[in-house]
Amino acid sequence: MIALPAGSFTMGSNSSDPSEKPAHHITIKTPFAIGKYEVSVAQWNTCVSAGACPHAEPDAGHANPNAPVRNVSWDDAQQYLKWLSTASGKPHRLPTEAEWEYAARGGTTTRYWWGNQMRQGKAYCKDCGAPWQAAGPANVGSFAPNPYGLHDMNGSVWEWVSDCWHSSYKTAPADARAWDEPNCRTRVIRGGSWRDGESYMLSSTRFKYDASVRESQNGFRVASDLK
Repeated sequence: MIALPAGSFTMGSNSSDPSEKPAHHITIKTPFAIGKYEVSVAQWNTCVSAGACPHAEPDAGHANPNAPVRNVSWDDAQQYLKWLSTASGKPHRLPTEAEWEYAARGGTTTRYWWGNQMRQGKAYCKDCGAPWQAAGPANVGSFAPNPYGLHDMNGSVWEWVSDCWHSSYKTAPADARAWDEPNCRTRVIRGGSWRDGESYMLSSTRFKYDASVRESQNGFRVASDLK
């Protein structure tokens, strides 16, 4: 886990997908911690061994313990977070969408955290340059960290966040809390995956899935409050 300070940033983009509009000012009022890496297969399997998480699908590359776990749903992630909170004695959760983008940008305002052009060695995706393989993502931490010391915020696997999906940021909160709805079943994922092109690597890119869907490109990282 890496502790991130309170701060502010501009979330979204006015020049990209309609779901990323309008760009809006967000204030992170309190520090929080977020995983340096995506949750790995080995970490997930510890929860499986404890009887608290379901087995991830074997066809999703789970023979490699250092790869990011994938083919896990938003609901599955909640089971992992419940187990981790109990095992560690400290509450853990998914990052909110605002926290995720704040972390992914790492204090930058460019299209990607490394600038406005794709550069080799910064992320793992179809258009990100060598090395790349279609079969699956690289091990967690294989590529350079962003300015906040976080790895694989772009590419690798899509990452679940806590928020309910909204088709735009109109009326979005101005702080970092999760934008939720009662009985919401469609949840936000962020960051793109190894199968996607460079347009999905932008810090503002967002998409959605039903909370029960297990998709081979989807994983997550954990967050926690700092007291």
